[in-house]
Amino acid sequence: MRAPSSAIVLALTLVSAFSLGACGKLKPADTSGAAGSTGAAGSTGAAGSTTGAGGTTNVLVTISGTAAPHPLNAALLAGQTLDFSMLKVSIVDPAAVILNPNATPLGSMALDTSTGNCDATNGCKWMLTGVNITNPNLLGLVGTLEDTRTGDARVWVKTGTGMGTMADVGNARMNPGSPITDRRAFIVSRALEAKLGAFLGPALGTTFAPGDLEARGFLIGHVVGKVSLGAMPVAGAKVAATGPFDYVYPNADFSGVGTTTSANGLFLMVPKEAKAVVASWDVVPPTGDTRTWETHLAGANPNNAFVIILQASE
Repeated sequence: MRAPSSAIVLALTLVSAFSLGACGKLKPADTSGAAGSTGAAGSTGAAGSTTGAGGTTNVLVTISGTAAPHPLNAALLAGQTLDFSMLKVSIVDPAAVILNPNATPLGSMALDTSTGNCDATNGCKWMLTGVNITNPNLLGLVGTLEDTRTGDARVWVKTGTGMGTMADVGNARMNPGSPITDRRAFIVSRALEAKLGAFLGPALGTTFAPGDLEARGFLIGHVVGKVSLGAMPVAGAKVAATGPFDYVYPNADFSGVGTTTSANGLFLMVPKEAKAVVASWDVVPPTGDTRTWETHLAGANPNNAFVIILQASE
C-alpha cells in the first residue's frame, strides 16, 4: 500500500485546510475561547428556543458546514472512484454515543450530494436547523456521516468528526440566533478501512481482515500548527494518552511506522478490543518547538471511525 509521500502530505494538508475556522475539538470543561469563524458553507439560519414538556426551555441552534471523503481515501486509493451518495449527516452528543452508539442524534438530515450542492475541493454543503443543545452537560458536539446503504452495498464506514467545543455550545446558548457555522465532516470508505487494517496489522502484531478494523473502531488523528498560519501538518510530534488502546505513527509514505509524527502529522489509534474508549489527548511538541496544544477528549466506538484534528493554540 505504498503511496508517494508527497501525495499523502498534500492530502493531510488539505484536511488541515478544511478544518480552518472549525477546530472540531472536544475539550474537557472549559468556558474560555470563542466559537469558530463563519464561512461560506451553508446558509446561517438561526438559533432559538422552544418550551418543552414541563415548561423546560429547549435551546435550539442551526449548524452548517461541508462534508467530504477523508483525503486519505484519495491518497491511498489512487485512481478509485467512490460513490459519495446516500449519506446521512447527524449531530450527536459525544457522551451519549459513547454509552450507546445508537443514541438518538440531536439533529439529522440526508446529505445533498447533487452536483449543484458540492464542490470538488470543499465537499457538499449541509445545514441542520433546530439542533437541540439544551443538555447542560454537553461536552461538545460531534458530526457523523453514515452510509444509508446496508450490508455489502455500503461504501462508507460511519465516521465522526468534532463539530464544536463547549465554548461553541456556550456561545450559542448565550446568543440566541447565533449559529455554529463552517463545520467540516469527514468520512472513511470501507476500501480505506481495509488498507489501514492491512497497514496496522503488522505494526500491532496482529491481522486485520477487511472489516475487522471497522468492527474494532479506530481513530485518525492529525497534529497541525496554528490556524492563523494555515494549520499545516506537524512533523516530529508525539501524542500522550493512556487507555486500552494502541497508537502508531505512519511514515510519510505509509511504508512503515515511526516514533513521532512524520511530515503528514498523522497518528492512528486502535482499541485493544471492540469496546468504546475515550481518553484525554495531549501533544508533545517536536524538540525546540515552543507551540502549545490544548488537551482534547477523543475516542472510538465499535463499528465507527473518528477523525480528530489537534491544532496548536494561537
